[in-house]
Amino acid sequence: MVRAETAPRARHLRYTLWAFTVEGNNSVGALAGAARRDPSRGWQRLDVTAAARRWTAGGARGPLRLLLDCSGCLGRVRLRLGGGQAARPLLRLRLAPPPQRRRRSLDCDAASRGSCCRQTFYVSFRALGWDDWIVAPEGYYANYCRGACAPFQNYHAQVVEAARLERAACCAPVRFSALSLIYFGADANIIKRDLPEMVVEECDCP
Repeated sequence: MVRAETAPRARHLRYTLWAFTVEGNNSVGALAGAARRDPSRGWQRLDVTAAARRWTAGGARGPLRLLLDCSGCLGRVRLRLGGGQAARPLLRLRLAPPPQRRRRSLDCDAASRGSCCRQTFYVSFRALGWDDWIVAPEGYYANYCRGACAPFQNYHAQVVEAARLERAACCAPVRFSALSLIYFGADANIIKRDLPEMVVEECDCP
């Protein structure tokens, strides 16, 4: 994404943004992506997926450098390539996470039937209609806990434990993680914020 500021007299100006890769000797490389102006936004989106894939396939030995050009701008469009953090170009990459080994009792699809476990639950920002102000991610796995806790060996032990905790043991989250959110703030500035305890990572019977 790049912020394009159009002069007041050129609000209806039509133009196309182009992105090219830059080689090591500063020569222009292959076309990385293009996008026609979206008049509803100051921030313009360019899809550079193909260039990013070529970069990673080559081992990502050096930085991915892109050159922006504008057809039809006629000197009346300013591309913000520097300045304050909120106005700088933003490159968003979606990477496949490496497989992780988890305890079999963590997720409900691997846990004993009916026992306390973590149920995966995906929240789609597009389905909520929030994708017009949330840049990334498109959604996230919030997850929740469900299932029963193992019963105590006898009724006396259950009463004593419940009195000590002032509540009965129940399946509940015991570990969370944060969610990194990138969104449009005031004056169409881009803001990144880490929201704590948004993802349920593990459930147990505390």
